[in-house]
Amino acid sequence: MTLFKATKSYSKPPAWATKQRRLFDLTLDAVDSFVEHYFTDDGSPLWPPDGHVGIDGSDDLIEGFYNWPLVYAMGGDRLLLDAAKKKYLAVIDRLSTVETPYGHPMYVDEFDQGRDWFHLGEGNLYTYNIGLADPADDAVVERAERFASMYFGDSKTGNYDAEKRIVRSPQTGSMGPDYGDFSKYVTHGYGSDYRWWRHGLPWRDVPEFNEPADLHDPENEELLFEVLNERCTKGDIPLNLNITSLMTNAYLHTSDDRYREWVFDYLEGWRERTSENGGIIPDNVGRSGEIGEYTNGKWYGGYYGWSWGGWHYVGIGPTVAAENAVLLDGDREHLAFPRSQLDLLIERGIEVSADAVNDTLYLPHKYGDPGNYHYNASGVLRENDGEVRYEDGWFEFQPHKDDPYAVHLWYMSMSDEDRKRVRDLRNYHKQDWRRVDPRAKTKHADGHEYAWLAYLDGGFQDYPERIMEASQSQVRERMRFMRQEGYEPDEIDEDYLRNRNPVSEKGLLQLTMGAPQPIYYGGLVMAQVRHFDCEREQPGLPDGVAALIDSITSEGIGLTLVNTSGQDREMLVQAGAYGEHEFTTVKTGDEEVRLESNVITVLLPSGTRLSLSAEMNRFSNDPSYEIPSELDR
Repeated sequence: MTLFKATKSYSKPPAWATKQRRLFDLTLDAVDSFVEHYFTDDGSPLWPPDGHVGIDGSDDLIEGFYNWPLVYAMGGDRLLLDAAKKKYLAVIDRLSTVETPYGHPMYVDEFDQGRDWFHLGEGNLYTYNIGLADPADDAVVERAERFASMYFGDSKTGNYDAEKRIVRSPQTGSMGPDYGDFSKYVTHGYGSDYRWWRHGLPWRDVPEFNEPADLHDPENEELLFEVLNERCTKGDIPLNLNITSLMTNAYLHTSDDRYREWVFDYLEGWRERTSENGGIIPDNVGRSGEIGEYTNGKWYGGYYGWSWGGWHYVGIGPTVAAENAVLLDGDREHLAFPRSQLDLLIERGIEVSADAVNDTLYLPHKYGDPGNYHYNASGVLRENDGEVRYEDGWFEFQPHKDDPYAVHLWYMSMSDEDRKRVRDLRNYHKQDWRRVDPRAKTKHADGHEYAWLAYLDGGFQDYPERIMEASQSQVRERMRFMRQEGYEPDEIDEDYLRNRNPVSEKGLLQLTMGAPQPIYYGGLVMAQVRHFDCEREQPGLPDGVAALIDSITSEGIGLTLVNTSGQDREMLVQAGAYGEHEFTTVKTGDEEVRLESNVITVLLPSGTRLSLSAEMNRFSNDPSYEIPSELDR
């Protein structure tokens, strides 16, 4: 074991370090208050009410605490882990008694009975975060294996056709692929006014639907459900590529090659279908394997597809799946799949002048048949009469929004080409790489990826301090809101926990692990390093220690560790979230040590700091949730 000892003292710790440690403390106080007030006396969630019958909402409850284990795994108090586990079990117990219109509970075998992998991806973020936080928990491992096994070809659920490499429905789960009747959705308030319709009319070949407003007409509701059931309840869609995270999660626990090979097989199936479709990923594939089987032969018009969800949703699955494949075997070629889709849009983009020097590239986000595209969509290019611009089937031209796909491509490849692509996609109208907005707290914890990259490029030196201030502000704002309502919501719905979750993890991920926010709808944490506390023998930074990744290049990283406590601290630094990387050279001051290890030990006497640069061989080791053996001494 290679040991590095800090010898440089400081008279005053850097501001980013004290703010980082304050964020950990503030988060603990907020979670303690949150747990005390927003659950019943027996610890159950306040929603759903007795007698509720529905399909939606399980993911929203779990989003109320999904990131607590992750913050614990970065150095948060043990309370975050214990509270998250208790609340997860309470949600499982509650939803296992809530009925659906299908005659069985919302949760069966501790898993959602059947939803799309936009929502299942959100709900399973907890499943992945708990693996990082407590991989030794036998119940955590057992659930990881059981959940993944629901998508094997021989599963009794029937979710997956292994021969055709097809998931049999856009909505799957513990009850299989055949519970997706959209007419049942009216029982929990979706109906014709469901929020999707604000994105425009998804089909142009249904005579009764001439404009988006027709979807709001209650008289069209029966026809709407008929079309939805015909086109969007069977067959495969790109969002199902998120299942690769469920499989990768099981592999990280077990090293069982069955999960690993499933990822490669399923990803390759989608790549072949994309090639068959001329290089554009189709958004719907029938159970026979035919593209457009239920959409009159069209490769667009599927569930959350090119015509109504657009690139924001279509891009999720290819990016998540490619990341998982790279993690599992180290081959960056997997990234060519999502990269090809993004480049396809870039080639069709339109440059719009933002100032005297710079243009912003507006990408087409959707594809569909010609028709009336007058609908409410902010920030998109329009014709003179206000209609959304439409060119050769592509429409909704707008900047790359806050979608992190380009950032994740660069992060996984570390190539100059991918880094340039990120810069080329900058929105010069917003210039969001120059600012940190403390109000930018969304459920996705997104919005500052470009500012973080500007810091890594040397163009935003104050970013570490600013993002810690913004994170603290978000926690305080949630606490203030809870106090103002007297810790009693006026209205309790499926979002009540998510909308009050006081934990903010993004800035901590960026600074302490050199990691982007995982793709929210089901991605895993991808990181440069991970820390472990030797004294407490647990994941995360030791008490009082702050960390800053200040450089990420194709060669390696720069890392600064500061001990703000009054005690000496000893810790491990692991290369990669799952030990998947390898340290090859570590430099501290004038000392340079060559090594071949994915773990180093750091000793930080009280009042000291250590800065090091580490060259790394990325994705060279088999990834695992396993805690480093060096921690158990």
